Amino acid sequence: MRLAKRWRWSKQADARAGLLTAPFVVAALGLLVKVPPDVQLFSGGALVAWNSFCLAVLAPYIVLAFVGMGALLVNPLAGAGDDPDAADLLVLQFFGGAALCIFIGVCLGATGLLFPWITIPFLAGIIAWHFARHLHRRSRGLWTPSTTAEWLLVGLLGLSALLLLLVKGIVLDATRGDIPQLYLPLLADLQNRHSLWLDPEQPKLFWFLLGRGHGADMLLVSFGGPTAHQVLSVVYLLSITALVHRIAARLTTGWILPGCAALIAMWSSFIGVETGRFHYETGAFLLFVCWAGLLYATTKARVIFRALVPAVMSIAIMVPQAAIISTAFLMAAAVAGWFAHGRHGIVRPLAVAAIGLGTAALSLLVNQLYLGIAEVNPIGVFMPLINVERFRQISSLDLMVYVNNAQGINYAGFSLLDIVAALRRFWIVLSNLIVAPHFWAYPAFIVACAALLGMRRPQENGPFAVGLGLSLLAVICLITLTSHGSLERMLAFRSVATPLIAISVIVPLAGVFRRHQLQDHFVSLPSAAIAVCLATLVAAVEARSQGEITRARSEGALAYVTGRIGLVGTSPSFADLDPRRCLEVSSHVPSAWRILPVNSALRFLPTCAESSLLPSGRVVDTLHPVFLPDYGDVLLGPPQLSIAALRRRDVNAFYIESNRLDFWAQGQSPLFDPDSMLRNLDVLHVGADYILLTWKGLGVQISDAQVAAITELRNRSRVAGGSKEYWDGIAALDAWRSRQDSIRK
Repeated sequence: MRLAKRWRWSKQADARAGLLTAPFVVAALGLLVKVPPDVQLFSGGALVAWNSFCLAVLAPYIVLAFVGMGALLVNPLAGAGDDPDAADLLVLQFFGGAALCIFIGVCLGATGLLFPWITIPFLAGIIAWHFARHLHRRSRGLWTPSTTAEWLLVGLLGLSALLLLLVKGIVLDATRGDIPQLYLPLLADLQNRHSLWLDPEQPKLFWFLLGRGHGADMLLVSFGGPTAHQVLSVVYLLSITALVHRIAARLTTGWILPGCAALIAMWSSFIGVETGRFHYETGAFLLFVCWAGLLYATTKARVIFRALVPAVMSIAIMVPQAAIISTAFLMAAAVAGWFAHGRHGIVRPLAVAAIGLGTAALSLLVNQLYLGIAEVNPIGVFMPLINVERFRQISSLDLMVYVNNAQGINYAGFSLLDIVAALRRFWIVLSNLIVAPHFWAYPAFIVACAALLGMRRPQENGPFAVGLGLSLLAVICLITLTSHGSLERMLAFRSVATPLIAISVIVPLAGVFRRHQLQDHFVSLPSAAIAVCLATLVAAVEARSQGEITRARSEGALAYVTGRIGLVGTSPSFADLDPRRCLEVSSHVPSAWRILPVNSALRFLPTCAESSLLPSGRVVDTLHPVFLPDYGDVLLGPPQLSIAALRRRDVNAFYIESNRLDFWAQGQSPLFDPDSMLRNLDVLHVGADYILLTWKGLGVQISDAQVAAITELRNRSRVAGGSKEYWDGIAALDAWRSRQDSIRK
């Protein structure tokens, strides 16, 4: 009888698991219906609303899929020693499962099997298994809020998550050109070709280097399209908030103050990173390694190892250079382990660091064999080992030298000026954490929480706090040593340290108040609710200072997801990235011609080079130009050499925008010197704020005034901040080519 009852319960649980999984399957299949680019960008409509709804449904199921995968690895029954608490276990399972999905996605991409008929059943099966697993365990209950303050805090966190998903997940989050130029076409290519390898017909080196290791994105994009990556980024953004909560729980007692820290962190400056990039993923994994590494070193919960090792390996696969950052965190964990367990505590985190470095070395070796170069940044490290013959089949050494010298990346040196600059930068990064914008809100929050909440320091958390401080110091030092924008974005989670620093002050201050019996004056007040309201105030002040989530942007996003408008109407960012300019310019150029942007490298070029509104290759790309084999000749050669190389590839139109100083690479070519323009170029069309040039004899004669205006722009760009680096890059390329010629002679 008991067996029959259990069997019936099991069948019912399986049926309920199937019903709970059904919305994911419907959403995944719904996302297979592609929205035409002009509808998505301009008109909106029912199809846009349906696509937005499916993306919204996808978000919670990503979490369930990751946690379900992680449960295969991180199971408390399989661990030895003291198991982590339920909340810690959930975070460990999430990141362990995310790492497994990355490995599986990379394997499917490597074998050319990123097809929806494989990825949808795989994820649906994991989600259904996870539901069934929990439904079978009837005795296990979920934590629920028990007080008004807890309900209020959970509600605020939930509403914040929904708003972020709406504005930064479902709606295109693009304020700079990298999203339309790099990330969107890269993800669309993954979906269309079902493979992570280079297209033999049109190899795009930077697409491969950027996307090769992001396997979880590959799984989702295979059926959800490029925007599914943004939904995943929001999930990682929220996972950073969860990590802040778990770190805060190690610094203080109770649930309210860690929840307040999570709410403030959710609205800190790290939301300023565009979700269209991959940096939320790498940033979340790095912060996880920081937290999990400290737990692994200072506690006896060996089950942490099962999530920590896959996470460290996945970082090394996604961004091999980031293995250095995870190693720095694990070295800080080793110091914490030494404080907690003596010399034996050092070994375990360093062993994990060695696994991460070994994986990074393997990832670089694969690149070296496949591309001819292990990585392109920092170029000085990898250039001496380059396989020139193989690399020239894919890209151009001239382009590589130019790009790496035109980005304005500065590394700390050993001269007095370099040291002073590094110290100044160190202070700026540190002060931005401790003296946050609108700092007045933090003292009010700190003093009120110390007075109202009976906070105490958890027992034996000293080693964890020491390791956390060392990790933060490592982040500050890394950012001090270089001005590389990608590193800044990967470590943007450093801003969430500000509420953690506040908690570190609240706890001892609360002890002072207790000793002087000052808290007795506030016994009758609803202390927890007041603390939550103060945290909400601080979060609102932080969010307002960022200018990231505005009323206008939220209203535009809501109008888009309901199908009332297209993407162009949702955000002020489209003032710079308006795709209508692409159609307008293209309409004035014969269909067989390619258009080469001479300037506007930050507006027209990234918006239109890979635009879905234009045929592929219509606008010449920055990083993968059609004239790659002759890149150095086009940039530095005499006009006749440039003309021959460009005309061979049907590059017959040249776009120059008024008042734009961003003359990238080709805009610095001698072809656009005054004498050369008069001798070799004509005017094809004059727009409201731009001019199109073409070859001599194919348009109207260019005037002296037009030549003077273009020359004046070029001369200004040589000295203007933000564009001067482009000219420094051309000078570095010229010097490098001269050295190569000397070596050959």
